Amino acid sequence: MGRALLWLFAILIVICAVWYLWPAKADPAYWDEPEPPEMTGVLEPRGRLAQAEQIGAGAVMSSEDIAIGPDGAVYAGQPDGRLVRLRPGSDTVETVADVSNYPVLGLQWTPEGDLAAMAPDGLYRVNVATGESELLTNAYDDEPFGFGDDLDVADDGTIYFTDATSKWGAGSESGPDYVMDMVENRPWGALYAYHPDTGETALLLDDLYFANGVAMAADGRSVFVAETFRYRIQRYWLDGPNAGAAEIIAENLPGIPDGVMSDRQGKLYVAMDTQRSPVLAFLHENPFLTKMITKLPRGLWLRAGPSSGFVLVMNEEGDYLDSYHDPDGRFGMIANAVPEGEYIWIGSLTAPVIGRYRAPDRQ
Repeated sequence: MGRALLWLFAILIVICAVWYLWPAKADPAYWDEPEPPEMTGVLEPRGRLAQAEQIGAGAVMSSEDIAIGPDGAVYAGQPDGRLVRLRPGSDTVETVADVSNYPVLGLQWTPEGDLAAMAPDGLYRVNVATGESELLTNAYDDEPFGFGDDLDVADDGTIYFTDATSKWGAGSESGPDYVMDMVENRPWGALYAYHPDTGETALLLDDLYFANGVAMAADGRSVFVAETFRYRIQRYWLDGPNAGAAEIIAENLPGIPDGVMSDRQGKLYVAMDTQRSPVLAFLHENPFLTKMITKLPRGLWLRAGPSSGFVLVMNEEGDYLDSYHDPDGRFGMIANAVPEGEYIWIGSLTAPVIGRYRAPDRQ
């Protein structure tokens, strides 16, 4: 019995030695996360999204971003690179275009009536009448984008978009590589502008922590960008005395921000994948253990548990105005919230459904 235990101990030592010496893909940084704000006041989870309608349930694969057409048709990007459409009053999904070999993550209308679509491999323009798609840009300074993510379009047609992480790409069958960006917690993201009149792509802001949602300000003089794994939103000034400068308008957000949309009337709708996660805080505060965990198969990583997504409404100064919570997880990780008319349309990163909620602040 003693010899068997000795052999077992020796085998464990060898396994630990190999685990320790095995090269890690990620180089996690230390960050002492602040305690998230209490979910009280306008943040209180009152579960109002339980009243949201489910549209296209099971007919769409997911709905990372959605756009509402002038005729009321709903367009949604799909994980397989398609752009799909649901006509008013119908749950039948039709494929509009095969845009990319990667997920379509961002959608917004251009002044010409096309859809600008963002995928990890680049920025596209889609003619929804013909189904033709055109790659507009896929690199800056001859460096391909790593993970093109979200966008918004100014009145003059300029398209502002994010490359969430230049280091970690869209991933493979083993899982999305943005998870590695999440645990590494380093500023690999950037905000860009594409000028359709010249075809030029300009870098506006770099060193962002997973640059994600993008939204134009109501007056068009600035643009907002969400940093998902720093739980904050920055404002980049395009015009005026602060042009070219950036400022943080909201930090230590109560959730993990994904998409950001503006109603162009002074309100921002921030889609929170979920409330803040103690597991993610642990990973950020323990880089050595995090590095060791990333050497394991993905199935053995720490799990954050069920998502508790919600939509946070704030003004352009970063003040919280309201929140809409999903109490039963019907919409999974909420990736975008699109204010349109009297509704907030809900896009999901993980659930095969689109949500539509008649919001009091939209009536």
